[in-house]
Amino acid sequence: MILVCVGATEYKLDRLLRLLDELCEENVLKGEEIVAQIGSTDYRPRHYRSFHLISREAFQKYMEEAEFVITHAGTGSVIPLLKLGKKVILFPRRERYKEHVDDHQLELRDALTREGYVLSAEKKEELKRAIEEIKTFHPKKFQSNNHRINQMVIDFIEAL
Repeated sequence: MILVCVGATEYKLDRLLRLLDELCEENVLKGEEIVAQIGSTDYRPRHYRSFHLISREAFQKYMEEAEFVITHAGTGSVIPLLKLGKKVILFPRRERYKEHVDDHQLELRDALTREGYVLSAEKKEELKRAIEEIKTFHPKKFQSNNHRINQMVIDFIEAL
């Protein structure tokens, strides 16, 4: 099963949902079960199951069962997947499409892609290629930097 996640904000990510329908129509995703969390979108997928929002527990079960996940590049969606060791394709929200207030998701995408944790795509052909590549992709084991960030905060406070 392929899980698709667009997050729970008021911003829509119809662009990704439409591209997935197109790839289904082109048989790129032939025979694949796709389940999408579509949040506040107006778009209704035609070729795969979808839901707006569900409980954290139910979503956790989908994450655990997914073969791989296609998600926006929000930390609240990406980090839990990496901690589970899931194969992930990031599809960052873009300001130019009014999917967010700025392009900060590109920074997270760039960092995680560079480190070998995820694959990424922004356009249809890139998404198609990432879906083909994900089958043989072996993500690097995720290493959190929380301890380093915590120490930076402690150092800053102590310096006051």
